[in-house]
Amino acid sequence: MFKLNLVTPEKKVVMDQELAEITLPAFAGELNILPGHSPLLTTLAAGILKYKLKSGESKKMALSWGYCQVSSEGVNVLAEIAVESDEIDVKVIQENLKGFERKLIAEHLNDEDWSKAHHEIERLKAELNLLNVKH
Repeated sequence: MFKLNLVTPEKKVVMDQELAEITLPAFAGELNILPGHSPLLTTLAAGILKYKLKSGESKKMALSWGYCQVSSEGVNVLAEIAVESDEIDVKVIQENLKGFERKLIAEHLNDEDWSKAHHEIERLKAELNLLNVKH
């Protein structure tokens, strides 16, 4: 059996679901995994995770950065944040996105603060992309 497990530091999002296929936002581009895929360990970027269960049901969610392990048993994803579309408040996301973008433009940030702000922008854009909302 090829199973999906997806967890964040706060919750178990998906546990032991039989998987037909999964597409992940890997650090170097989109990664499509099918049963029988070679073992793999990779970092994830902010983006959309799409998966299809063996039952035929398809699901999507927005991820922030994280890690993905592929083995013969399945796919394990550890993400900082995983959000489904019904958890997203577009107005709040758009306000936060504008705030972080202003911060990048208007403030003199050290490397660490610039990286954190940029990371938040990418995460927020992924959430809007999940809803197909322009940003």
